Amino acid sequence: MAVDAQSMIDHYIEAEQAVLFGKETMFNGRKAVMADLPAIRAGRQEWERRLSNQQRAQQGAPGFSLAEFQ
Repeated sequence: MAVDAQSMIDHYIEAEQAVLFGKETMFNGRKAVMADLPAIRAGRQEWERRLSNQQRAQQGAPGFSLAEFQ
């Protein structure tokens, strides 16, 4: 089963908001608390990078920039 990057980002955002607002939430099968916030943010950022790379690949854009020196 392929995982949709945008769905994962949405789940991470929901978990991040719940933790920030002090709500109890389950994420990846366990209760997430304020101490988990850095890991939640890192996970969201990783999925955002994946989505960005995926979108660039679909547009045919390289994953790097080329510089011209004169």
